[in-house]
Amino acid sequence: MLRTKAGTLHPVRKHLPGWPSVTDELLETSGRPARILSAPARGTTGLSPQLLVHGLGASSVTWVEVMEGLSEHGPVVAVDLPGFGRTPLTDDDPLTIRGYVDFVLGVADDLGWESFTLHGNSMGGLIGTMLAARHPHRVDRLVLVSPALPPRTPLGLLRPSRATIDGMVPLAVSSVTALALGVVGLAGPGLDARRNRAMLKLIYPDPDGVDRAVLDLMAADFAEEIEGVDRRRALLAATRSISALWADPRRCWRAVRRIQAPTLLVGGTKDALVPARVLRSVLATRPDWEGHVLDDRRHALMLEDPESYLRIFDGWQAASLAA
Repeated sequence: MLRTKAGTLHPVRKHLPGWPSVTDELLETSGRPARILSAPARGTTGLSPQLLVHGLGASSVTWVEVMEGLSEHGPVVAVDLPGFGRTPLTDDDPLTIRGYVDFVLGVADDLGWESFTLHGNSMGGLIGTMLAARHPHRVDRLVLVSPALPPRTPLGLLRPSRATIDGMVPLAVSSVTALALGVVGLAGPGLDARRNRAMLKLIYPDPDGVDRAVLDLMAADFAEEIEGVDRRRALLAATRSISALWADPRRCWRAVRRIQAPTLLVGGTKDALVPARVLRSVLATRPDWEGHVLDDRRHALMLEDPESYLRIFDGWQAASLAA
């Protein structure tokens, strides 16, 4: 069990089945329990705590495939944002990007982490971008995985990429109205097998080859009713907040330019949600960042190809420490 400075941990499950070093717990933070997955540090040098933030509609289990590997660099915690996974809402939760930034900082405070490496996927990458820009002293390093950053101008939204068209048409045809940036799980018992498969193809080139244990973890977070967890409300409110930022992209791009932490950006050319051209535009704005836009990869590299994710991170981390 993790030791914290201010928060109190309550075990939920001792370990995740199939991932013996990953513990499923509740952290008492901001007056409510927050679900975290944690893995203790296994390495001996260059240790830094790492906080992992999921995308819209997802949960902490989207990181489970890389947590043991990341723990070679320091303790790892993946957190469920309020309203998603198993973290309940409170009456005071704004359910905005700004509110989630404050929540993530509160989790770090209760873990006793003055600074940390932040990994963020999709909406989690947008949260990480805003957090690192506003609180540079808290973020040692930043890893953005297909971050939900807007095109430079709203007109860019009118030019969908080929990957976006190919990925979204099957979902539109099957009327998956709950789909938004970063929805990566099985959205509940109401979806049939064809819709589930279309959603999984946003992440995996071959959904039939996915580890069943990973799918079971995702499905459990959607299927089980958790008191205080209102996924629909959180999904709609957070989507509105993202839409407001995308309607005026200047705030996001100012944040990109203000980030001081060494940053790694990864994504794929087959991403149907965050086009590769947006990622390349970010890298053109920040040539000091390391970037990997991988051929034929999709929206969540840590799920689709965890070995590549860890290899890229390990190499970047080693180069960063050497510098």
